[in-house]
Amino acid sequence: MEFEQYRILYNGNKIPTLGFGTDYIPKGEICIQAVTDAIEVGYRHIDNADCYDNQESVGLAIRNCIEKGIVKREDLFLVSKVPDWKQGYEETKACLKKSLEDMGLDYFDLYLVHSPLRGYADWCNKILETYKALEECYEEGLIKNIGVANFNRGHLMHLRQKVKILPTVNQFELHPEHQNKDVVDVCEKSYIQPVAWGALNQGRIFKNQTFINLAKKYDVTPSQIAIRWSYQKGYCPLARSIKKEHIKANFDIQNFEITSEDMKILDNLDGGEWSNTHDDSVCQTIYTSTKQLKKDDRKVYIYKLFSVIPFVKRIEYGTSKTKWFLFGVPILKITQKKQKQ
Repeated sequence: MEFEQYRILYNGNKIPTLGFGTDYIPKGEICIQAVTDAIEVGYRHIDNADCYDNQESVGLAIRNCIEKGIVKREDLFLVSKVPDWKQGYEETKACLKKSLEDMGLDYFDLYLVHSPLRGYADWCNKILETYKALEECYEEGLIKNIGVANFNRGHLMHLRQKVKILPTVNQFELHPEHQNKDVVDVCEKSYIQPVAWGALNQGRIFKNQTFINLAKKYDVTPSQIAIRWSYQKGYCPLARSIKKEHIKANFDIQNFEITSEDMKILDNLDGGEWSNTHDDSVCQTIYTSTKQLKKDDRKVYIYKLFSVIPFVKRIEYGTSKTKWFLFGVPILKITQKKQKQ
């Protein structure tokens, strides 16, 4: 079976099947080297976001690779996202243009609404304001495709009824232990391409005996098994690493195929551990509350050694997530934080 290097989106545009994720990669030399390694290995789909705090480093790595002749801009598929606290019509446009400036780009190949504003009673109106801004940016040529991230069935159905341009992509947590079948179903029926973040389940697959056994059987790594499963399901898996040998291995899934019997074994893992549990009760009804999302719902706390050297940073996102960084390296993520309604 010939490996499909691209998925064709409903508008005819192509998205590279295998994507390189940049979340949790600290800005600076580590990030620049990781993105450079990914492009040298063969990745053309580079995923980023405003809230990853490394846009300038990712952009610099991309520009360096272009200047060195490693790749052409038109061969790359570059992605960014607007976070919760910058959603809204004017805010979204400003965020998008600032990201382009920070990364030294003229356009994004794909720009996503990072989340459906879970926990906010007016999510339906705010999302439409955000999406309208993206439709106008699309018409201006600042983005080639519009997409969403972490949207469930209700959020997607809401968009289908209200927007002019349907999203081409929904990027959400998707791996053998969390298959999100209801979301996949509505994506398929709406011609929306699923992009799988957390394809390696945040490293949990390396402790799962099923992945270990199948890796031995096919003489590959557990990560290659997980990524290949996602590929054979028709998704676009995202994988992340800062080590070149792992970056290369995650990309090298083209020379083996998981049998239908072994795919069923992996399918049966559904319902295991996963990263984010979302409360979607607000999405069950279209609320008319006047409650508005704050412009910045994120709180950042920086702790310093001797009151001078920053060594621990804590970020509270105000949704369901808290992240801790030690000298710029992510060390802990807390989810299921109780939300204010």
